[in-house]
Amino acid sequence: MTRSRFFCSASVLAAAMTLAASGQAMAQNSGQAATEVDEVVVTGSFIRGTPEDAALPVDVIGQEELQRRGSPSTLDLIKSLPISGPVLGDSNQFSTAAQGQVGAGTINLRGLGSLRTLVLVNGRRVTASAGAGSGGVDTNLLPVSAVGRVEVLKDGAAATYGSDAIAGVVNFITRTNFDGLEVSGDYRLVDGSNGDYTANAVYGKNFDNANILVSAGYQRRSELKTTDRDWSYLPYTQNPSGYSVLGQPGTFLPLGATGAPIAGPTRDANCGAVGGFSGFSGTTPACFFTFIPFDNLIEREDRYHVFGQANVDLNETTKLHVEAYWAKTDIPQIRFSPGFPPIQGPNGPGSVGVFSTPISNPGAVTALQQAGFTPAQIAATSRVSMTLFRPLGSGGNPIFDNGGQKGYRNYDIFRVASSLTGDLPFAGIGYDVGVTYSRTQNRQYTPDIFIDKLQRALNGFGGTNCTGTTPGANGCQYFNPFSNGYSGNPALGLTNPGFVSANANSAALVDSLFERGAETRQIQDLFVVDLVFNGELPIELPGGAIGWAAGGQYRTTDFQSSLRSPFQDVRVTPCPVPGATNCSLPTGPYIFLGQGTPTQLEDSVYAFFAETNLPITDTINAQAAIRYEDYGGLTGSTVNPKVAVKWQVVESFALRGSVGTTFRGPTPANRSTAGVTGLSGIQAAGNNFKSVDFAGNPSVGPEKAFTYNVGAIFQSGGLRIIADYWHFNIEDQIVTVPAQIVATAVGGVGNGAQAVNCASALRGLITFSNNNACIQGVTVGNDIQRVKSDTVNGPRIKVTGIDGSIDYKLNDVLGGDVTVGGSFSRLVKYDIGEFRLGGVFVSSAYSALGFANYDRFPGTVSKLRAGSYAEYSRDQHNLRLDMTYVGGATDNRGPTTIQTGSSTNCNVANARAGTAINCQLTTLGLEVEEFYTFDLTYRLQLAGDMTVTASVFNILDRDPSAARLEPSYDPFIGNPYGRTFKVSVRKKF
Repeated sequence: MTRSRFFCSASVLAAAMTLAASGQAMAQNSGQAATEVDEVVVTGSFIRGTPEDAALPVDVIGQEELQRRGSPSTLDLIKSLPISGPVLGDSNQFSTAAQGQVGAGTINLRGLGSLRTLVLVNGRRVTASAGAGSGGVDTNLLPVSAVGRVEVLKDGAAATYGSDAIAGVVNFITRTNFDGLEVSGDYRLVDGSNGDYTANAVYGKNFDNANILVSAGYQRRSELKTTDRDWSYLPYTQNPSGYSVLGQPGTFLPLGATGAPIAGPTRDANCGAVGGFSGFSGTTPACFFTFIPFDNLIEREDRYHVFGQANVDLNETTKLHVEAYWAKTDIPQIRFSPGFPPIQGPNGPGSVGVFSTPISNPGAVTALQQAGFTPAQIAATSRVSMTLFRPLGSGGNPIFDNGGQKGYRNYDIFRVASSLTGDLPFAGIGYDVGVTYSRTQNRQYTPDIFIDKLQRALNGFGGTNCTGTTPGANGCQYFNPFSNGYSGNPALGLTNPGFVSANANSAALVDSLFERGAETRQIQDLFVVDLVFNGELPIELPGGAIGWAAGGQYRTTDFQSSLRSPFQDVRVTPCPVPGATNCSLPTGPYIFLGQGTPTQLEDSVYAFFAETNLPITDTINAQAAIRYEDYGGLTGSTVNPKVAVKWQVVESFALRGSVGTTFRGPTPANRSTAGVTGLSGIQAAGNNFKSVDFAGNPSVGPEKAFTYNVGAIFQSGGLRIIADYWHFNIEDQIVTVPAQIVATAVGGVGNGAQAVNCASALRGLITFSNNNACIQGVTVGNDIQRVKSDTVNGPRIKVTGIDGSIDYKLNDVLGGDVTVGGSFSRLVKYDIGEFRLGGVFVSSAYSALGFANYDRFPGTVSKLRAGSYAEYSRDQHNLRLDMTYVGGATDNRGPTTIQTGSSTNCNVANARAGTAINCQLTTLGLEVEEFYTFDLTYRLQLAGDMTVTASVFNILDRDPSAARLEPSYDPFIGNPYGRTFKVSVRKKF
């Protein structure tokens, strides 16, 4: 089914008001529960009457609680939940898996991965983000101003909801029965930025047999530069992760007329003056360039959303619900390094010496003179090979204000849903029928330089007005690749003493080197039809009547990826020179980025389910469910049963438990043969950024999981305690082959100068320089240019943990009420099985628990996440103190090495043994410490339905712990904000 047919179908059905909404299931209809009502129908069952402390572990967070906590953003709310593991949202640019989703948000229950958490709106599915490396539903595109409560089911739920609910379900439920107009706004003061602010408006109206709700909102998240946090920009000898051996200034090699070297590789004379580190790669002098000052910790983000819904009682038993929303995230100026390093040149893959310039280049003679070459050596030089080099670096990019490149990311969603609920005229059977259509679109642009244009400009034939055959004449210009062509480092405010103004590159010349028409656009549509019947059987158990529900679902997903420029398409422009198609090793036209192919894929899934509620006795209640889903094709079908039981032992104490299987099928993108290129600092290449090519796999199969949960609930007076032990065992997980593990298996560990293992069984997943040649004893780690990361069924995952929460309320304390509480999620086990790819060994089994896992999945796994609060409420005053805690992690990679001079044996083993020459270990971030914050919020309710709230977040102004990552901290443990202040105003008319 095409996208236009999706939209047409959804629009007609919604307009006709005959069918209803969305995705996986219908935990409850949003039009049937007001946010003011205490007893709610919670996520996890189609059968009504399931309270928060029932057999299924469900947390409910209401609008009132959110306001008392200072109205956190969706991202901040999710990050504060102890049951949620690492999520996207803060510093994403340096995470390979998140590069297609910078600025998006996710939720990651139990730390099992965001794709294993099902996100619903009003009990119905939302399509996942269409972006490359999608983490599932983009939670930053939810209609936050309309949300009345959030329900979190912390248990596998495929028997009820189908695919994707392996770790659980998060259901965002909109407000109902709201009457009037409410406007609100807030401003958050952030040191070093222009601050964050939001504005929202909600209008609702109740009629005799209907109600409507309309809301709109805007959020600005301001740019926060790395240079605004001194801990994020560290010297090379402390954290080499943010430095590249392919520098600017760089290292060059003067060549004579025969191609023989006039002298050895030579470091540019102005390296240290413009912020580079004068070091060595093996025995080769190098100027290590830091790109970090040109990047941001947080990008500027603008978000918009509009939401509307209507509930109509057609008669005493028949109700109609219609809703629609649109939301958008715009990142208009995402920052990058001034220019990417070359990993391919005119003659194929390679980084070292792949570009060169003639001695006639005005900057070449100056560079040789500044480096101390004699007039005789300069006279003997014919060309200069750019040995370790990038076109733009410390001097910035003259096109942009502070020298960093700018691209963009743009995400939007449109969703419409309607449902019709009522009773059949016989047997007391109710029905709920619905339809949902949702569509996400991701657009992104990352600038890069053309190989052919760069080499032509180095030869004196650059510029848009170049004509004729004489270099440097008739509108033709030389591109100066040396440091004497720029005045200093604009990001660090450094002055270049070797600058020669006559040798400067013009902004127009630099601009002409780049591709400006490129854009990747990805669209994903989800169309769902649901039909559910429910009622009670004419059979009663000692505890009451047996409730039941049964029904079916049909859903179709369509995924499209398009490329705006022919240079992005590997079928059209496979070679470095546009128009050529017969190169021996196709690399495409860009010096760094890869290419893709347009694609369109479609999935159709059929599902049937049944559920029953069994009140066995007055104190024992059981729920049983089973669901069948058919994906067709190679994925096939699955049947997932689940049983949950609650035993009310005494009035104040109950036991509960559940057991079942669950399932996640591959997405269309998982099965796509088209690929996307990400960027990652590869440890085997001295953490230099290399391209990682992600591709789908048509034969990838489903992943399956066995889950169980055992818990207890104690409630007496104002005290409530809940504890649960849970277990997940996932087989055949859908995963991309980890690029770091592959690169390390082939290239080893070191500063990039260590020899690689050309005989490795994983050699075929690596593209090396020198036309992909690998010569044992000669090829080194930094010769890695690209790593292939295909989608496959990977090793098993076994995760267990314990959750707990406690809340206690005291009334009449100094004329008010005091409430204290806390919750935690403690991982007990996080084991990853042995990984084999086509029978080839990839990695051994390991425990990920308590480790940073930067070079392997699943990424950072803290043992403990927790939160606590103390709250005092009296009349119109409310004061609340919150504490959020995220445990630290050990960097399993161990230390790395830094060369302090020329060396042939600088590696970790030799450095530890004390035999390495000019070599030292760096231990920064071996233990990433825990991160905790205290947040204080005061709320004052004034006359005229006005509320003023003031908050101080991170009262102690704690900085995140150091980590050996590019920005020098782990965004999945800490955050870069420091102490911030927020003021909110809410007024109802």
